[in-house]
Amino acid sequence: MVKKHTGVTVIIRQHDDKNSGHPHVIIDTVDDNYVSVGLSTTSKKGKNHPNIKLDNDPLGQGKESYMRRQGTVDSQKRYHNPKRGVMSEKDFAKAKKIGEKAKKKYLRKK
Repeated sequence: MVKKHTGVTVIIRQHDDKNSGHPHVIIDTVDDNYVSVGLSTTSKKGKNHPNIKLDNDPLGQGKESYMRRQGTVDSQKRYHNPKRGVMSEKDFAKAKKIGEKAKKKYLRKK
């Protein structure tokens, strides 16, 4: 019997950055941009900045997963390779909050 994940189905796309890219959960769109939150398998980023531990791996690979504490607003052209994933409701609520903060910052700059 296959264990069914309960939670929120999300779209995860690869986001091109200077280090070849990371998977990002797409939260929203604004203009021609995606609002997203990056995923990672490491608990820290760079010089000891902690990532948020997720309840389950959204990609379903069984690895420990973490979410960045900062959202990204970038051109849809820089995202590719869409996949479906599942996040817990609690983790998705956090991701949505992070995404909204990034979206507001983007709109203020415009």
